[in-house]
Amino acid sequence: MEQLAEASGVSARAISDMERGRSVAPQRRTVQALAGALALSEADRSTFLAGRTRAAPARPASRCALPRPIADFTGRGGELDRLGRVAALARPAPAAAPVATVSGVAGVGKTALAVQAAHALGERFPGGTFFLDLRGMHARPTGPGEALARLLAALGVPEGETPVHDADRAGLYRDLLRGRPALVVLDNAADEAQVRPMLPGPGPSLTIVTSRRLLAGLDGVHRLSLGHLSAEDAAALLRSIVGVGPQRQADAVREVVELCGRLPLALRIAGNRLTSRPQWSVRHLADRLADERRRLDQLTAGDLRLAAAFNLSYDQLSPSARCLFRRLSLLPWPEFDARLAAVFGPAGPDDTEDALEELVELSLLQAETNGRYRLHNLIRLFARQRLAEEEPAAAHDTAQRRPAAARDTAQRRPAGRLPRRRALAG
Repeated sequence: MEQLAEASGVSARAISDMERGRSVAPQRRTVQALAGALALSEADRSTFLAGRTRAAPARPASRCALPRPIADFTGRGGELDRLGRVAALARPAPAAAPVATVSGVAGVGKTALAVQAAHALGERFPGGTFFLDLRGMHARPTGPGEALARLLAALGVPEGETPVHDADRAGLYRDLLRGRPALVVLDNAADEAQVRPMLPGPGPSLTIVTSRRLLAGLDGVHRLSLGHLSAEDAAALLRSIVGVGPQRQADAVREVVELCGRLPLALRIAGNRLTSRPQWSVRHLADRLADERRRLDQLTAGDLRLAAAFNLSYDQLSPSARCLFRRLSLLPWPEFDARLAAVFGPAGPDDTEDALEELVELSLLQAETNGRYRLHNLIRLFARQRLAEEEPAAAHDTAQRRPAAARDTAQRRPAGRLPRRRALAG
């Protein structure tokens, strides 16, 4: 029985239930997995499937069904391969069930990647594939107890049998996954405390968690940090949305790709604008995006607004981190270090370091090597927009003179204390 469980991915407990008659009509995909592990002949396989299976019970689409796959999903081959390798670690208990986290800035395609991976890997998990939006960036994220109740219902627990207490719900959830090869996507997690009760124990399941936060407090997870697309993949995505041939308007396509910062959401909005306005050329859109003052306003299509996506992250920041974030947009360089950032900070160096880490945690700032940081060009424009709306113009002028003062100070310092190249390069 243990050998069959190992070969099929079906838990020994489930096989035992079938053997003892407690599960007289298992789902078809479960029996298919067993038939494959037993290497049955074609005739025996047909008889085996016909006599032992039932159709999967109907489950309302609202109960954690996967969203539809994206037809023009482009790139991310390396990331999909990595998630596939994590999925291969799923083994029957007592092996630990693998958990992968996917983090990155708003609009980088975390949900799209997780959904694409779940559709591609679904056949490996005959216990079902499930998706739950945790609404982590909203004013009232989904509570762990409510999320667990929805997952338990999706796993077949009748409403009247759902435990009252959150800890009991978490225990029942882990117990069900202990014997069920299921794939669960927990999308848009707010923080570690929200998602920790939904992490599985031992068993053959896979959990993928997406979040704008790094979720550094979670132990034993496989971390995947998602960056912007390569220039080639970004151009391919825009072409697939718009339907532009490889040789047509090549220069304009490259220009739009860079003006969108190779961010998938920005590219999708740009592509949707073009397809909804057939009289526009790619060059016309590139010219409209070229004006930095209007670029974020141009990246709007229907209910898709890039600035709104950034704003959800901005609302999560502390007041001091918001202030630093806004003023960093005045830097003439996209890359800087903590000492230069402290020139704009509302408090001392330690508080500036804390604010920078807060921005990194929410993926509004990218941590580079050697203690340096980088602002994505579209996030920088968003920060400048927030600065114009939330701080008086006089404060802008005062803050804008600070980089020159910092540069003069750096030039007067002895070599080795704050090298000009490290402080101001970018």
